[in-house]
Amino acid sequence: MDASSLIHSVIDWLQARARERTSWDGLTIIVISVLALIASPIIRYVAWLGLVYGIWTIWKKEKRFPFLN
Repeated sequence: MDASSLIHSVIDWLQARARERTSWDGLTIIVISVLALIASPIIRYVAWLGLVYGIWTIWKKEKRFPFLN
């Protein structure tokens, strides 16, 4: 089997899979899983930043402007 027929075989196989619903389901699951793996470290840092900001806002005294009462 030469390279050209191998490439055509792979393309035919991919096109056949693209017509199947289960292939779309699998692709969707793979994409969501990869996005979750990529986003999980980012979400962890955002959660820590939110925790620190929440504690800071509780600790900090609110500034009152006398002319706004």
